[in-house]
Amino acid sequence: MVRDRARGGEPMKRSWSTGSDIFVELLVRAGIERTFAVTGGAVMDFVDALEAHPGLELQCFQTEQGAAWAAMGYTQVTGKLCAVTATSGPGATNFITPLSDALRDNIPLLVVTGQVARSARNTDAFQEIDITVIAASVAKKVVYLERMEDAAEVLADAIRVAFDGRPGPVLIDFPKDLQQQACAPLPPRAPAVVKAKPRSAPSGLEEVVDSLRHAERPVIIAGRGVVIAQARSELLALLEAAPIPVVHTLPGKAALSSTHPHCHGMIGMHGFYVPNWIVDNADLVISLGSRFDDRITGDTKRFAPNARRLIHFDIAQEQVQKVMPERKLGVVGHLKETLGAFASLLEGKGLRFTQWHERIAAVRKEYPSTYKEQPGTLQAQLVLEQLNAAVRAHRAKSGQRVIFTTEVGSHQMWASQYLELQPGDEFLTSAGLGCMGSGLPLALGAQIANPDALVICIAGDGSLRFSEAELETAWERALPVKVLLFNNDGYGIVRMWNNHFYEGRKTGVIKQGKQWTTLARGNGFTDGHVDRVESPAALRGVLDRAVAHRGPHFLEMVTPYEDCLPLIPSGKSFKEIML
Repeated sequence: MVRDRARGGEPMKRSWSTGSDIFVELLVRAGIERTFAVTGGAVMDFVDALEAHPGLELQCFQTEQGAAWAAMGYTQVTGKLCAVTATSGPGATNFITPLSDALRDNIPLLVVTGQVARSARNTDAFQEIDITVIAASVAKKVVYLERMEDAAEVLADAIRVAFDGRPGPVLIDFPKDLQQQACAPLPPRAPAVVKAKPRSAPSGLEEVVDSLRHAERPVIIAGRGVVIAQARSELLALLEAAPIPVVHTLPGKAALSSTHPHCHGMIGMHGFYVPNWIVDNADLVISLGSRFDDRITGDTKRFAPNARRLIHFDIAQEQVQKVMPERKLGVVGHLKETLGAFASLLEGKGLRFTQWHERIAAVRKEYPSTYKEQPGTLQAQLVLEQLNAAVRAHRAKSGQRVIFTTEVGSHQMWASQYLELQPGDEFLTSAGLGCMGSGLPLALGAQIANPDALVICIAGDGSLRFSEAELETAWERALPVKVLLFNNDGYGIVRMWNNHFYEGRKTGVIKQGKQWTTLARGNGFTDGHVDRVESPAALRGVLDRAVAHRGPHFLEMVTPYEDCLPLIPSGKSFKEIML
């Protein structure tokens, strides 16, 4: 509640009819249930109205980036839009990296920034900056709100754009004088009339079916688009009709259960030998909601050299045209619909690919997806294997949904390689932009969205430095996120590249001296919520206790530096894979 200094600091009574109140009511009427915020001078009126509205939950964070990534975590596991807000100037510019991340990874995000009063615009006022210009290249739409009369239309259009086509972020800049402006109350809410957006029938499917019928060695690349489109059941139906080997991208890990018999793991720069071998030897590649980015393809001239065709399912034609368009047949449309139609067309066709599966099984025996063990050493891969066992045992008792998030670095790659996902589990990670500092707030947002879920953030000591402030949010709000920190004294992947390609120089990659358990305690975590493990002997007991614990838990794993293998060096092909 705002205090009026002229009246001796007594609280002012709310009028419930300011521009802030109207905008908040519009948010609620649009179906938004939660808002994440960092308050500040140019947004205080709006935050005050957010806190006061009985139909909306407000959660404050320590950093603007943390609030935005938490909103992205919330949206990814619910499918619902979460608004995020902060003040003008540095508060607004702190949103740029999460906005870029949301755009690259196709996550709907509504950002509302405070702005100086319209009368102070373009005067170099305190904390004035034109965020609409800065954010224009990293958001699907940016709008400076000039009149409250336009607010309903501006908000409705922004939300539509956030979900239309390839989802992504939008930004509305909200001047302070409009936040304070006296406004007439909104009329009673009219019954919503939802008009289904007409969608054209997918074209090209008959040609895809014909290509598959003539293929002997097909492979499916499952991308994040399968999850975004809520098409996991359609993928299962497709595999029932035609048991095609499946590999996944880093963000597409949750598209298919790790235990599914046709799931062969992650493709690309840090993918295991077998999934990369499958793509290299396939005669038909079918991509479902994947970008064909450089971390997957490497040298595009040598990518999938035996494939006669690359089939690209995507919601946007322009995405199909970005990489290797001359080799592609595009199937453009919403993946839930196109994949469902594709599965239906394959029913009864008798496609089995038996010899192909047998050949893959033989290669798997020769090149198992594993790591070089160091007996008595607390390796990150061993920790993840033991975590899988602890989660399986806990899930059998609790039936909890499990959501994994990761920070960015070698731990992220090991998590995608070794974590075991069951049907319905989620895997959230910054993939396209690779933002350090994203994993912890993603976990907080996912936990807020699913209070009863087991949410585990896999982090590295290099990356967590960028989001450690949000440990306070976890403790302050009693969010039972488990933070599993791998401490190998620095930036593991960059250190590996230095070792192999920069004559072993370690410029800026060694990070030592931070007392992580002390940091956790300094952010509120008490002794029963903090553990440090240095050897394998104590590992399983600590993991069992942490996953069963219904409060926040911080676990530091003191792991050695290791190369993050396999590795296909940038711009190279499967033929140059380092094992």
